[in-house]
Amino acid sequence: MRLPRRSPPGVLAVLSALVLFVGAPGCDPGGPPCPGGFTPATLPHFLLGFSQTPPDVASIATQLGVNAVRPTLSWRVVEPVVAATGLTLAQVEGNAGFVSQWAAARSWAAFDARLGELLAAGLVPIPIVGHGYTGTLPNLGTPSGPVAAPDALGREEYLARQYVVTRATVERYDGDGVDDAPGSPRVPIWQTENELNQALLTAVWGWRTPTFFDALGSAWADFAYLTRLLETLRRAVKDADPTALTTMNFHTDIRDEIMDFFQQPTWLQSVALWRFQMDVIGVDAYPNYYRAAPVRGALVGERIAQIQPYACGMPIVVVETGYPTGPAEAGFDEAKQAQYLRESYDAAVAAGASGFLWFGARTADQHTVTITAQDLANLALVADAYENGDVNALVTFLFTNLVYVQTHFTQVLQAVEPYWGIVRPDGSHKPAWDVMADIVAGN
Repeated sequence: MRLPRRSPPGVLAVLSALVLFVGAPGCDPGGPPCPGGFTPATLPHFLLGFSQTPPDVASIATQLGVNAVRPTLSWRVVEPVVAATGLTLAQVEGNAGFVSQWAAARSWAAFDARLGELLAAGLVPIPIVGHGYTGTLPNLGTPSGPVAAPDALGREEYLARQYVVTRATVERYDGDGVDDAPGSPRVPIWQTENELNQALLTAVWGWRTPTFFDALGSAWADFAYLTRLLETLRRAVKDADPTALTTMNFHTDIRDEIMDFFQQPTWLQSVALWRFQMDVIGVDAYPNYYRAAPVRGALVGERIAQIQPYACGMPIVVVETGYPTGPAEAGFDEAKQAQYLRESYDAAVAAGASGFLWFGARTADQHTVTITAQDLANLALVADAYENGDVNALVTFLFTNLVYVQTHFTQVLQAVEPYWGIVRPDGSHKPAWDVMADIVAGN
């Protein structure tokens, strides 16, 4: 079943919001075989840390004793406004002089401070570059102009400018003494983009531009274009620092039936098609996003096990996973979070993971939407439809309750977002802190 062409934009937004965090069974994805003589990259040690980074993440990480943190280095920070000039990838790729000149005209103070703090604390930063969400892109033309997403800036110019920003950023932190930050710090691994295999659904939901119905015809819906983007970002990193590693975090929570509905590759097909556009395969998994129980930490290991036959020996790192401690109305609590952390970490390691980053250092732990008994019943209904792969039941629910889902239910779904942290807002520790401390200690 397909959505009618004239469906209200909100329907698509809600459908995306509902499907972003549902377990996927996976299938044989095909894809190219492992090339003969391929030598996979190796990591110097197991990466253990945080992928959600509040301002005090360095102190939290060092107090706990983890070794890695994943900050976002947003393009808009160094270039808040960009002008469209028709720049092409051919003009900038391999053009070190152009990149150096562009970099010299920017302020890098925010990046220097953030990465400098993490490196000084002995942490391994895994910065995100090429991030294409609405909040990380500059405005086009003026500070109040549209977001400089591919379809506004121009798809080719977007590739060119993301190449320049990414190469300049990596060059500043490659430690070679050329165009480096003070002290010539070096970052050994970079994340290129974020959950790019689900760019369409994150756009439909409102995280990328354009949103809702308009996203269906955008660059975010064009898998061939997304492939070019991932290739471009990887080349930008390697052109600056050939020895640096790259990763990209595959969103693994959406069922194959949903991806068929949107005429997109499944998550495992995306892994098979894109695995050689990175040195480290990243995995994101939130199997308890909208259902508190049963705790499903073991599914993180199952996702890694599904990838292993296609990894060609490449390291696989859990880049994001988490369990919220609220809202309490939906059955989430601190004890279940601790259980999930223990289960997901143990399952990931047993499946052969080379790293584990927890999404949730310190969060606000409060929400504003009122959650009723009817909301909870609808959450259960929707969860059952997902887990059974019943797309027709899901779409029927949406069209039957369109105003309700547009004005209220999406807020209910996202009420978990402020609750990922293992540190409470007052600085005290949740039980999951003790679980992570045990993991650090090797227990």
